[in-house]
Amino acid sequence: MPITLNTKVYDNVGFNTNGQFVYSNKDAGVPSGFSYVTTKVNTGTGASDSTMKWNLSLPIVATTDSDCACAGDVKRTYYARIEVTAPAGSTLAERQDIRLRIRDLVASAQFIASVETLVQPSS
Repeated sequence: MPITLNTKVYDNVGFNTNGQFVYSNKDAGVPSGFSYVTTKVNTGTGASDSTMKWNLSLPIVATTDSDCACAGDVKRTYYARIEVTAPAGSTLAERQDIRLRIRDLVASAQFIASVETLVQPSS
């Protein structure tokens, strides 16, 4: 099932050689500009923790030729990584709680300011 991030649809690609499931957005039109989301869940057994990892890459490509880059060249790439560790014995309610806190963190003014205006949260 595809996922949508900020109106951009990421289609299912399948599993890569690292065992991660991959989604891609090809709106950039050139392979160098494709944006990817990868995810992998490692379920702990017994006393070992479980981990859930999500990675998002967002390349910014030149749309026209200039002195700095040719059309299709990657100018810069953004990376976002979210990793959650669920201790052995965790409950569904606890995992829901951490998910909701992450949702609210990403929606908070402090988080938004740190990403959009590079402002360090403080008192």
